[in-house]
Amino acid sequence: MIQSWLNKYKNYLEEMKMISPESTYVAERMTRKTVLSEAHVIVEIRPGIIGCTEEILRKMRKDATLILIESDIDLVHYLKTRYGSDHRIIIVEADAVDLKNILRALNIEEVDIIFSGLPFSRFDAQQTETILREAKAVLSKTGWFVTFQYTKGRYEHFQRVFSRVKVEREFRNVPSAYLFHCAM
Repeated sequence: MIQSWLNKYKNYLEEMKMISPESTYVAERMTRKTVLSEAHVIVEIRPGIIGCTEEILRKMRKDATLILIESDIDLVHYLKTRYGSDHRIIIVEADAVDLKNILRALNIEEVDIIFSGLPFSRFDAQQTETILREAKAVLSKTGWFVTFQYTKGRYEHFQRVFSRVKVEREFRNVPSAYLFHCAM
């Protein structure tokens, strides 16, 4: 199982033309403690790739819930092995386009923060906006959608869906990454 996960991750790195996986610098900047310390419900989409889970767990409230949404069955098994005993975590095998239905099934009406590792540059414009609108629909009024990308190619889509979009660049990642912090 771990070998399968490593092979998929290696293929992902090659596909994305990355020299190294996302750095701890990206994870630290995506998961600001001031925002996480107030959040009650947190979603991480594609946690098998972005690797923010450890940072989120370290910084989130003790009574908060973290929902990990992953579509790759091997990564789901890995996540269950790694985090299955943590009562704060719910692991769901699903696709991000079903976010509203996933949360409805869990009796969750809104979330405070969504972290995404989805490579939006690999999706067409319609897929990108569908996922972003799905995310916005479940965010609380003070919620945040946070993601990183290797280009600013989908910036206009973030701006179309969210009223506030802050972009930062993390040069310590190889290659450097853009972090998008999006709010209502």
